[in-house]
Amino acid sequence: MKKTFALFGLLGLVGCFLPIAFGVSLFDARSADAFQVYLIMAAFAVPMFLGLADKLHPAASLISATCFGYLLWKFGLFGAKDLIVHGSIGGILMGVSTVAGLLTSLGS
Repeated sequence: MKKTFALFGLLGLVGCFLPIAFGVSLFDARSADAFQVYLIMAAFAVPMFLGLADKLHPAASLISATCFGYLLWKFGLFGAKDLIVHGSIGGILMGVSTVAGLLTSLGS
């Protein structure tokens, strides 16, 4: 299970660089609020690095669930649904990886 939340962290991080809507990615929006953009990217990167580690720390699932829970809170539950349904490829990747990453980190 640890490799699955690493995979969803990687998919979400890749989705940050792909267009969300109208050809604009989350990374392009860093000129408006760079701190929030980097915080979202870090919330995808932390589970990725924890899942790719050789030895799984007992708190890795809790930390990953916290990161994906923060992302779900940041996007909002219905915002994540809107990213999946109405977003471009980057929004779809970020929305799916947020919801699925939270479920897999809670399951591990």
